[in-house]
Amino acid sequence: MGSLNLVVPLVMWGREAPTHDISCILLTPDVHSVVTGSRDGQICVWDFDPPNLKLTPRCLLVGHTAAVTCLAQGGKAHGTSFIVSSSENGEMCVWDLRDGQCVEMRRSANLHTSMKAYQMLNVSDVRLFCCGNYPEILVYDPQSLDILFSLAARIQPDWISALHILRPPRRNDEVVLGVTTGGWVKVWTVSEREVRPREPIFEHESKMVHSLNALGLVCCTYNQRTVLMVSQEDWQIYDAGDFSQLCRVCGKAGERWMGGDFLSADRVIVWTDMGRAYIYKLPTNCIVESRAFHNKQMEGDNPILYGVVRPQSEEQLVNAPAWQFMTIPLESGAEKLLLRGDCEGQVMLWRLADVSDNQLRQINQVHPFQPLLFPPTLTHSMVKAWAAMVPPPIGILDQLEGERGPPRITASLFLPLQGRLACGREDGSIILVPATEAIMLHLLHGKHHHYHNWAQPMVLRGHQGRVNCLLYPHGESPHYDMAHLVSGGIDFSINVWDMYTGNLVHRFVVQAGQVLQLLVPPPTCTTRIQYCICSVSEDHSVALLSLKERKLVLLASKHLYPVASVKWRPDHDFLLVATQDGSVYVWQMETGHLDRVLQGVTAEEVLGACDEHLAGHGGGASAGADSETGLANPAVHLFRGLRHRNLAAIRHAAQRGIQQVLGEQNNHQDIHDSSKMRTCPLMIQGLRTNKQDANSHVLFFDIEALIVQLLSDEYTLMSPGTLEANELIMSSQYQRMNDLTHPASPEAARKIAGEAERGLGMG
Repeated sequence: MGSLNLVVPLVMWGREAPTHDISCILLTPDVHSVVTGSRDGQICVWDFDPPNLKLTPRCLLVGHTAAVTCLAQGGKAHGTSFIVSSSENGEMCVWDLRDGQCVEMRRSANLHTSMKAYQMLNVSDVRLFCCGNYPEILVYDPQSLDILFSLAARIQPDWISALHILRPPRRNDEVVLGVTTGGWVKVWTVSEREVRPREPIFEHESKMVHSLNALGLVCCTYNQRTVLMVSQEDWQIYDAGDFSQLCRVCGKAGERWMGGDFLSADRVIVWTDMGRAYIYKLPTNCIVESRAFHNKQMEGDNPILYGVVRPQSEEQLVNAPAWQFMTIPLESGAEKLLLRGDCEGQVMLWRLADVSDNQLRQINQVHPFQPLLFPPTLTHSMVKAWAAMVPPPIGILDQLEGERGPPRITASLFLPLQGRLACGREDGSIILVPATEAIMLHLLHGKHHHYHNWAQPMVLRGHQGRVNCLLYPHGESPHYDMAHLVSGGIDFSINVWDMYTGNLVHRFVVQAGQVLQLLVPPPTCTTRIQYCICSVSEDHSVALLSLKERKLVLLASKHLYPVASVKWRPDHDFLLVATQDGSVYVWQMETGHLDRVLQGVTAEEVLGACDEHLAGHGGGASAGADSETGLANPAVHLFRGLRHRNLAAIRHAAQRGIQQVLGEQNNHQDIHDSSKMRTCPLMIQGLRTNKQDANSHVLFFDIEALIVQLLSDEYTLMSPGTLEANELIMSSQYQRMNDLTHPASPEAARKIAGEAERGLGMG
């Protein structure tokens, strides 16, 4: 919003629930909330009422730009609960579950696949033990996301695929178990009092086991002697004393194990990627209380499958579901809960009742070799929540009449200067509606619902298929025509529209793929580039299109991988294209030549320098910062321009040198932009986390700007007498007193002083 005032958001979701492909699930320790992370990056917080078995989606947290891989408890500070989330591109966020605010965000070079929250001895808050695609275990502070210490390996260092933390009885430290992808079990003894800064803690024991790429490692909480280790092909029980294998169960055809836990000292539950879980009774050599514990497994003495946990109607799942098992201590006894979240956005919960040995014998006598079926106790989803709402959620274009099953909105753009909202749809049409009137019809009740003189929406038709993106260039820079609206679609075309007449001004078809994104170059580019727009296509190309000349200026089409981002170096006349493989292609905008291709650390440094350079041009105080860092030194740019024979860079360096000599620090553009944002009481942002979803819309109401706008409108409607009567204009006496206390000029001050002297003389 660009404002530091109170901004109230309001979401218009539309009639269809957003897609929520669940990748991880977390039941908070207080059993009041269920948190689900998705492969689209958003996180949903559900309110859970255990006595009534009621699950309600409360808020959707949007902040990650990649799939959420794991969730963990974030501790408690000042009575507020937090959670920590991590995504597959290294983003870590701390969320406040009370209001959904992101209180901390870090980008880590390490990609976490598992996070465990654990309360260490003599520590006031929990610690996050993380493992993933790196050869150590990192321990984070859940509030600041700072790394406190790390657990490393001396022998056979490798990626840690699974970990478990426990505290043995009668000990003042914790024991951390970890298994590497190569099958080495590591044991660390950890005490935070003995941690030295920047010094890793090395393992105390290490042993090779027969388990590659383990997905789960759990130590039995009932005896701390047996360990369950799960990999895709099998699950195994080990003795924690010497890590000797006690039993092993292979997976079924077409199913892969994903994880498991102990239901009791002699029962385990293991779940698969097909959405089912299996409950086993362990053999006697795996039971610590048995005399046959740790003896060689006898023939026929195998784990007994006696329970299958699955939904009543099974569906083929595109992606593997997310699971969590949790034991809740109650006054009447512990309750065991199993949660599952799937790619359809469904959350299922099972209450697993204990089955005694006598009950098992009776069941086997009646139905031999047939396991018990455990149906879900609770099933809910966003689709069900949307269907149960009365009245149903509304969309921004629901006021359009005569459309049955209207096309989905696939792109949205708010035009604050015109007060209109542009919505591109799945059928290729673009709808322009008055934003305030559309919101009034949906959110307010009154006489305006009976008005018939509402402005009719404008429909622009020219795309053959879905509209992917919209751009209003004049909103970014005053160089562009105020009437032009640009759209990019799935039909490879970029259309330039006249918003006031609805006519198609020009149509560009220069790329061999659907248009994914439209950008405006920085205002510091050359005059020719300032009238261009940038188009990113699915065919890995980037194009510069001149709206003034109506022709192609640059087509950067030698990229081997999809485009990840586009950066600018206007001083050097460079367009930088970063691709998903980490390469950076440097193009000259004026000539259209590929200058070089950068990779590795050099590519990252160049992209970072682009961000710093643009930030330096952003404000009035940037001139001093640029001169200190040397990034904007005209002499340096002049030398680089001569070396690369870049006339645009030479010309720009000369202009900047003259400006620095004259001391011209022009920051009127930023002032104009900030004032424009502050005076707009309403902003509308399209929200869509999945390409299959229709656009939802978030309305941002700036309360201070709204009050100022209302008072200004009321002020313009009042006559001078009305203003004076309402004390909005001071009377002559009060005006005189104000002039005495606040003179407008030195001449006025001298005049007031003379009158005061004459008044004293008369007295």
